[in-house]
Amino acid sequence: MEKIYVTFDPRSKLCTILFASFLLMFPLPFKAEALFVTLLYSLFILNGSLRKGTIFYGIFWLLVLGDYLLFPYIDNGLAAFFDFLFVGNRRMLPTIMAATFAMNRTKISEWIAALKKCHVPFGLIIPLTVLFRFFPTLFQDFKSIRNAMKFRGIAVSTVDLFLHPFQTMEYIIVPILMSAENTSLDLSSAALVRGLANPKAHTSVYEIRLKFQDYLLISILILSGIVGRGI
Repeated sequence: MEKIYVTFDPRSKLCTILFASFLLMFPLPFKAEALFVTLLYSLFILNGSLRKGTIFYGIFWLLVLGDYLLFPYIDNGLAAFFDFLFVGNRRMLPTIMAATFAMNRTKISEWIAALKKCHVPFGLIIPLTVLFRFFPTLFQDFKSIRNAMKFRGIAVSTVDLFLHPFQTMEYIIVPILMSAENTSLDLSSAALVRGLANPKAHTSVYEIRLKFQDYLLISILILSGIVGRGI
């Protein structure tokens, strides 16, 4: 049975990332921060990613618990260091959640169509297109290299990668760097061949249109920022 989930326009997802980024630069009170993380968790549920959202939400409250337990011992240097890690990671988590939600169930072609509709210059769209497609290709190359290493009995486990850093550099980092340049050139050429640099109006098979849920999400984000400052 096919799962039913709510789809969001890439532009409303982009607004969510921007709000999370502002939250990172201009921290809101903890109550507002917790409400925003809860909102992100709800968006994951609506978008059909309950498991992924639950993991992020659980990590957030574990970081809050760690800060709560260590804060009374802030005078201790070691406790202060770990408390700093808990607070720092908690501040960064909403941005990571927002970015994960934005990329979830949204194809690269939809992002390109949305950016065109926002009248983003082609000089920016082409690098972003290459960037979006570069990392999945890079991860695929990494998996292929790891499978080849395991087949030859080299660094079979993940622990071996850390125990033998020079071997890791030789067998993983060097091949990745060598293939990264060729991959970026191929992706840039493919983007140009498909006519992304053509200044004329482009068509798209994807319907890019703000729906009720998108307007509702943008309104909630605006209200969250206004109310959050007042808490």
